[in-house]
Amino acid sequence: MKTKTVVYEMRRDGWRDYFELHVSPTASLMRKHAEEIAARDGWAVPADGWSDTMGMVHPVLSLDGPFAYLFLSEEALGVGVVAHECLHVATSRERFVNRFGMNYGGQIGEDEERLAYFLTSAIRGVYNTLYDHGHIARGDSMGHRMTKGGKR
Repeated sequence: MKTKTVVYEMRRDGWRDYFELHVSPTASLMRKHAEEIAARDGWAVPADGWSDTMGMVHPVLSLDGPFAYLFLSEEALGVGVVAHECLHVATSRERFVNRFGMNYGGQIGEDEERLAYFLTSAIRGVYNTLYDHGHIARGDSMGHRMTKGGKR
């Protein structure tokens, strides 16, 4: 049985920024790992519902590091959890990289399209990484691939 969390830098050609994907074998190990990162970096995990958390994103205010940490458990790698958490990654990028105030207006415009394209790329990139590193079995192709960031 796997007992360690693996960390990947999620980068894509043309991006000046990246997020980290932390994949743990179990939800309890994922929560423990997130708590260790929180203690190291000086933030706190959420108190409400923490014992039931299956995935989580923490935004990072950094000029030279990742803009977010994405924590996932191999026990919960379904499209719903991954898409939900990738939306938090995408909104973290909007807030902290693009400095966008998250007011999209009444019509679909350029700002909302930027968010939608990034969300699509993030989901595909996460699934490609999960497939490539054996966290989940290879299914049908997810299309456009992110560049591999490698393990740390």
